Amino acid sequence: MVAANGDSTIDIEGPLKELGDIYADIGVIVDQLVEEEAALHAKYELKKVDLYKKRQAVIDKIPGFWHTCAITYLQSIDIERSASTPVNYKIVFKFAENPYFTNSELAKEFDFSDKGSIKVVNSSIDWKEGKNLTASPAKTEGEEDSDNFTENEDTSFFCWFNDENGSDLADMIANDLFPLALMYFTGSAENSDDDDELPVFDELDQNDVEEEIEASDDAVSDEETEDAPVTKRSKRT
Repeated sequence: MVAANGDSTIDIEGPLKELGDIYADIGVIVDQLVEEEAALHAKYELKKVDLYKKRQAVIDKIPGFWHTCAITYLQSIDIERSASTPVNYKIVFKFAENPYFTNSELAKEFDFSDKGSIKVVNSSIDWKEGKNLTASPAKTEGEEDSDNFTENEDTSFFCWFNDENGSDLADMIANDLFPLALMYFTGSAENSDDDDELPVFDELDQNDVEEEIEASDDAVSDEETEDAPVTKRSKRT
């Protein structure tokens, strides 16, 4: 590659390669920074465990708190972190009795110990007969298969428990929604200047779900869907 310099040209391929090597080295340092920031954040989140337990005791006095922050029938969210490696965590959702599944608790666990991969353990949802909100609707002609619910805004939140990854949403819940729950409840999170687009759960409203199920009966036999898309979220670091 050459560059013009007045009436002459200069071969800049060598300098560009040198710059590329320098930026590659800078990238390594940036990656280290991101990892250390994540580890430090997780360490201090672990220190808040007792305060979060006190917070939940107060939240229990506010009807529909987590409904407003997240989804109907949700009673509490808890983040369980490993004391030895707090960057690893389990998100535990506790639900009231509801018309859709029998589980009182659903969890998704993430192990980031291996930098090359993420280990994920999902709860199995015990759906009540005819109430599976993750049942796939009929595909339109030419529509491609996808097993990643984040690619489709019209997919039920509960498909996340079928996702072998889902770490972007997990990061939002563990490091944004959970610590800033009061801001989400009051709506002040939506006006925050911290992010260009703060993620907010769309409500899983029972009436909306049932209306969507009834509307789809004629088109899709024995298949029920949820009219509660999860908004695509920008990841916070």
